[in-house]
Amino acid sequence: MSGGETRRADHGRVYVVRADGSVVTSAGSRWFHNTSEPMKPGDTIVVPLNAEHIPPLPFWQAVTQIIYNVAVAFLAVHSAT
Repeated sequence: MSGGETRRADHGRVYVVRADGSVVTSAGSRWFHNTSEPMKPGDTIVVPLNAEHIPPLPFWQAVTQIIYNVAVAFLAVHSAT
């Protein structure tokens, strides 16, 4: 009923925080396919963001900056000789 996971969700690390403070992990399988642990009143499902996801624009900005710096260093070394 909350709307589900987003595109940036880390589907492999879903866990549930029980009302008593204990944590139940999915243990390698998707939580909603695991019927051995039923939901209880007060439980909270946590779906963390995928921290390893890099948006395309910052990624390509970093790549082009590295290529530019390598080219400038290469030209600086060759113009000095």
